[in-house]
Amino acid sequence: MIKLTWYGTATILLEIDDEKLLFDPFFRMNKKLEQPQLKEFCDVDYIFNTHPHFDHLCDLPKILKNTKAKIYGTPTMYLRLETQSVDVDNKTEILCPHETLKTKNTTVSLHRSKHVTNNLGIILKTAFRIIFKFQFKKAIKILKTHNNFRMGGDIVAFEINAQNKKILLFGSAGFDEKAILPKNVDILIWPYQGRTHMAKYSLPIIEKINSKMVILDHFDDAFPPITGKVDTKKFMKIMSKKHPEIKVILPEFKKSIIL
Repeated sequence: MIKLTWYGTATILLEIDDEKLLFDPFFRMNKKLEQPQLKEFCDVDYIFNTHPHFDHLCDLPKILKNTKAKIYGTPTMYLRLETQSVDVDNKTEILCPHETLKTKNTTVSLHRSKHVTNNLGIILKTAFRIIFKFQFKKAIKILKTHNNFRMGGDIVAFEINAQNKKILLFGSAGFDEKAILPKNVDILIWPYQGRTHMAKYSLPIIEKINSKMVILDHFDDAFPPITGKVDTKKFMKIMSKKHPEIKVILPEFKKSIIL
């Protein structure tokens, strides 16, 4: 059995029989949203990082101090965690693109990816939200945190193979046209955040990957006022009209999905 649980933002827990794989753990900065407990992020077997932005990495020092699991990711991830006083020699493992990690119940491979490029519309929308809500101090604090977790060009997508299912997980909605991605994907985990017209932007990428199922994440208002909740209704409507054969799932916080 494969069970998927969404813990907000890009945090995905995959449970494959008795094995737990955690991707991009992050405690949301929005106090109005539900939060996971620390033990839920620590009681895992493997942790994976798609890229070292703060909403994918800043909580790892605390998590790694309280778990036996290691975190797997890119060289830049290693360097960012090193600056955060993490015992990187014992708690991290660097994986290269197309390298495969074999666990007891699955294999996990890396593929080159890209970060979504924010368009002018989303930049202006964010600026207006900060000004309108008079949340300058909060925005500056978040931007300072972001500055400590610069990406450095390293971003990957993870391919998870287990129980005759192929799962492709992206950490950001960027797409590298030159990347050699797996074929016959059963489940695509797609971050729905970063541009003003995410439905129009996502559709051709979804069509190219041609997955049987799409699970959205990263659509929540995780660190306002920089973020806002993204409306997913248009995407759901377009997909049901153009690709009724593809099942689209909008996960709910901590409500597990059997895949």
